[in-house]
Amino acid sequence: MFPFYDVLNQQEIEAIHEASLKVLEETGVYLSHPKAQEVLSAMGATVSDDRARVFIPRALVDKMLATVPASFICGGREPEFDLEMKQGNTYMRQVGGPISLFDMRTSKTKNLTLEDNINSALLIDGLPNINVASCMTPQDIEPKTYDIAVVKALLENSRKHFWALTTHSSHLKYELEMAEVVAGGADNLKKRPPFSGIFCVIDPLRYPDDEVERLMLYGKYNIPVRVPITSLIGANSPYTLAGSLTQINAEFLSSVVITQAMCPGIGLWYYTLLQILDMRSGRSVANGPELMIAYAGAARMARHYNVPSTFSTGTLTDTQSHQALYHYGSLHTLAAMLGITEQGGAGSIQAATFYSHQALVLINESLAYTRKLMAGFEMTPETLATEDIKAMSASGEYISSKLTMKYLRKEKRFTPEIMDWRQLAMWEQDPSTIIDRAAARADQLIAKAKAENPPLPAEVTKELNRLMSAAEKEFV
Repeated sequence: MFPFYDVLNQQEIEAIHEASLKVLEETGVYLSHPKAQEVLSAMGATVSDDRARVFIPRALVDKMLATVPASFICGGREPEFDLEMKQGNTYMRQVGGPISLFDMRTSKTKNLTLEDNINSALLIDGLPNINVASCMTPQDIEPKTYDIAVVKALLENSRKHFWALTTHSSHLKYELEMAEVVAGGADNLKKRPPFSGIFCVIDPLRYPDDEVERLMLYGKYNIPVRVPITSLIGANSPYTLAGSLTQINAEFLSSVVITQAMCPGIGLWYYTLLQILDMRSGRSVANGPELMIAYAGAARMARHYNVPSTFSTGTLTDTQSHQALYHYGSLHTLAAMLGITEQGGAGSIQAATFYSHQALVLINESLAYTRKLMAGFEMTPETLATEDIKAMSASGEYISSKLTMKYLRKEKRFTPEIMDWRQLAMWEQDPSTIIDRAAARADQLIAKAKAENPPLPAEVTKELNRLMSAAEKEFV
């Protein structure tokens, strides 16, 4: 395994940490939830006179950092799909939230449907390098309860872990009841949660009341949460990269304090979902070297605190497929070099606005290449091959050597499924593009999953339908 790339030295890490502590002590966080204020105040935090902010002392940060889990389980429907989130493991998560389906063959979009979201989960089941599915935003179902309906659909169709998005704590109650039904009880749900949740900080340093309400519900079932830090550098975080990293890190540390104080032992990621403001045009930009430096800094801080990290590399693309392919390859390699636990945004086009089945297949292929690249050398006296060189040098060929025969399947070479390495004359006989092949592979895997994936037991489906009807009766 290659060593990780360190964009920060130890002195710089300590400078960011100290600056973040100063922000939490002197500026504090905007947190008005009465229960959260009560819990944090009892642990040494100070609530402002207007009850709008909480000032967090460094002693409390140190105490909560010592308790935050270094690893936790994200369960699949079957144990074979369970994931252990920790530094050193690497996974890829699908994009969450898109409202449109993008066809890379035609460069056309259409409204994303519930069936599209289901098909994406079925597709992910067949892609070994895409590990976590996500909830998107179908446009063909009741908008007041769409989030509950999507969670239900993924519980019914996804065999892998997924990221469940929710619009309100009142909706989350139904999602958790559904998860408990599928898991076979609260204890099973706590041990192997089939989905992970979301607890948001609004830049800069703001925690809305309903986020805390959701957090407490997640904590009841030990559901791990992503806390997306969504800085737009130069707009809602400082213009300087070091200043933005200070705020990013302060928001992560405050999230550690709040989550561990309210829900001891709950798993969370150091999650950055960043963009940068182009001061010339006023546009937000989701790629570029400055942004990569910011991501690299956050990843280094996550390794410093020994917590799993996630960032959304897959969203850093545009609608031009040839540029998207460049972004996938370069960003996946960078993420591996930074030691990112979970890359996010797989299947996204144009900063998570659109989702594409073909993009998901292409990212799976890109990750297979990157993971082989990062594996490095297997160094043993046998693999160094001095005896093989001695035995075969006279003949000048190694195809028939004993070492080749032994390692031919043991040390597997990367074999592309979608990329085409044929010579030009062979390609001219079948001039399909990489997008054509990705589309065909997506269709094949979705059809295979529909034919072979086992459905949930009938009594479980019946109970999920009952809960969905109850949610619709309450909210529609």
